[in-house]
Amino acid sequence: MIPIARRLLAWGVALSLLLPLVLVLVLALGGLLTGVGDQVGGGICLRTALGIGVVWAAAVVTTAVAGGLLTLEAGSSGPTSGPADRDRGKG
Repeated sequence: MIPIARRLLAWGVALSLLLPLVLVLVLALGGLLTGVGDQVGGGICLRTALGIGVVWAAAVVTTAVAGGLLTLEAGSSGPTSGPADRDRGKG
C-alpha cells in the first residue's frame, strides 16, 4: 500500500502545481478567443477550464489523503520513544 500512496503523493503534488498554470492559460485563451469574436472557441475553452479545475481539486484532495496515509503509516511503524526518552533511564 505504501508504494501506491507514495506514487499518488508524487502525482498529486505534480498535478497540484502544474494544473493551475494550465488553467490560467486555457482561461486566457478563452478570453482572447471571445475578444476576437469566436464565441464557440471561447465557450469550449471555458468548459475545458471547468474540467481542469475539477481535476485540480481532485489532485489537491488526493495529495492530502496520500500524505495523511504516509504520515499515519510512518508513525505506526516507527519506535514510540524518542532519544530523549531513552536517555532518561540512564541517570
